[in-house]
Amino acid sequence: MEQLTFGACVKKGWISSWQAVTQMPWLFVGVWAVFACTSLLIGQRPSNAAGAVAPAALLGHALLSLGFFALQMVVSSVLTIKVHRFVLLGEGANPLMPLNGKPLGRYLAVWLASMLIVLAAMGLTYTATRGFKLAGLVYLPVIAICLFVSFRLILLYPSIALGGRLTLRAAWRDSRGHVWNMFGVGVVACLPLIVVAVLVGIALGVSMPNDYSSKSLSVVEALLNVSLVVLVAASLSWLYRRYARELLAHVDTAPQ
Repeated sequence: MEQLTFGACVKKGWISSWQAVTQMPWLFVGVWAVFACTSLLIGQRPSNAAGAVAPAALLGHALLSLGFFALQMVVSSVLTIKVHRFVLLGEGANPLMPLNGKPLGRYLAVWLASMLIVLAAMGLTYTATRGFKLAGLVYLPVIAICLFVSFRLILLYPSIALGGRLTLRAAWRDSRGHVWNMFGVGVVACLPLIVVAVLVGIALGVSMPNDYSSKSLSVVEALLNVSLVVLVAASLSWLYRRYARELLAHVDTAPQ
């Protein structure tokens, strides 16, 4: 654990984000290109002159979109791991797949398991409350519980990037009593970028025709999304420096 204040985590998160982008520019640009291209392709919905769309075309587009989403998750995970290792170890762009890709596999496994658990919880809630007039209110505590558990385990991600094992108990203990602080750091660090994204979206929507606006917006959104990935990873790395204790015993390489 390092003695870092709330403001220091936010400030260092922004500084480290900029340093990561400047030290690994081609990785950043490459991930941005993948996000932009896949977003543009997803936005091209199948249609014909009559405006009708065959079910097979819709299914194909849905499967293709799912594949593009999976690709985005893989490349964003690669970028996230590299940012964690840059902030915590001072490692550059090489190797692209550190530790023979084990951190990437574990990272994707944890992310996929988390998503499936959330979807299962939401599905069970929908099934159990279907037909009730106030069923929508039941989702609020379910969402709150999912968010709480996610933040309690969030320090696991930088630990995985360093080659750590899936030690859920250690991550849970290290985050005890710090959930609101970690949540606050994330909100304060990301809020300026989110505001910029909203303003840019409004500006492009007003100043350009619909077709050009949608394409330009996809490219700009891709840039902002990748920037957000870097910022979140860098900020989380500093939270790891601040709060990780038991997790440090499960990694072979300690943060510098």
